[in-house]
Amino acid sequence: MADEIERLRDKRGDQDVKFAQVADHLRDFTDLAPDDGDAVQRVAAFLADIEDEPHDHDDDPQHGLG
Repeated sequence: MADEIERLRDKRGDQDVKFAQVADHLRDFTDLAPDDGDAVQRVAAFLADIEDEPHDHDDDPQHGLG
């Protein structure tokens, strides 16, 4: 199976979006796939809190957390 994160980066990486739009898409996904809701909630929490963690994707675009 292809790496879906890289597919997302390749397909939509140049787009500018607001986190509200991302949150809307995450909610849509959990409505369609409620069994995956816990994982999506963990991703949302990670994204909400990442600003408090040192990370630099300029140094390593694939893995910015140190």
